[in-house]
Amino acid sequence: MQPIGKVINNLSKRIPMDSTSKICENHPLRIEKPIFKVMFEGNEICPVCESNRKTEELSQLEDLKIKGVMNKVDYGTFRNRSILVDKGLLEASFGNYETTESETATNKGRALEAYSNYKQGNIFNTWLTGSPGVGKSHLAMSILRNLNESGEKDKQCLFISVDEMLLKIRNSFGDKESKYTEFYFVELLSKVDYLVLDDLGAETGGTGTNKKATDFTLRVLYSIGNARQNKSTIITTNLSRTSLETMYDRKLVSRLMKDTYLINFNDTKDKRIKNIEF
Repeated sequence: MQPIGKVINNLSKRIPMDSTSKICENHPLRIEKPIFKVMFEGNEICPVCESNRKTEELSQLEDLKIKGVMNKVDYGTFRNRSILVDKGLLEASFGNYETTESETATNKGRALEAYSNYKQGNIFNTWLTGSPGVGKSHLAMSILRNLNESGEKDKQCLFISVDEMLLKIRNSFGDKESKYTEFYFVELLSKVDYLVLDDLGAETGGTGTNKKATDFTLRVLYSIGNARQNKSTIITTNLSRTSLETMYDRKLVSRLMKDTYLINFNDTKDKRIKNIEF
């Protein structure tokens, strides 16, 4: 708070001020020098109250500036820190999702319902399962992008290709300059508000294999899964629950499937396979 004398001096330089005989009722009378009101722009004001008001205004303005900076950082998490192989997914939306079969139309509706519930503050995990190329990642990205753009843009949203993340961590073992360490990813994925784990299970070879996840992979996924027990995660996978439990273990899969909202593709054809005619 500015000294009373400085406030009065600053005000009087701009507009003449005259002291009055009225003591400000907001201050105790037992103080040595009572605070007399002054005339300012035709109004009686207390210099101490005016100083407090100005200080509060400045404090609120600084709070808004800080909030704006923090919101900008949170909002930028999606674009600046997501890890994905197909950069085209960055443009995925509900609007450009093709609903050529009844199942795709139904699942688009379920994805919109998931987004609506997330926006209302509900916490749950969404699983999109089915064969490769049916649009699981597209819908997951659509949910995430809408969450990132909604409200005050103060939520941290992140899209992570599981296979690419694990590859970057492994590469960091021999590169001391790499920021993509196990600690970096576990900390980042643990704190964001909304996370997409894309193509879970692809790191062992995908559909049709009986490979077991390595201890390294289990350690990373356990750390992330444990930290996100009270946060919302969206997961896409080509594998069934049985296959995932074989690849990892039941305990890990159970944690990742806590409070699950399922979007399953059974009949949709691979959208990536298209014939081109010239």
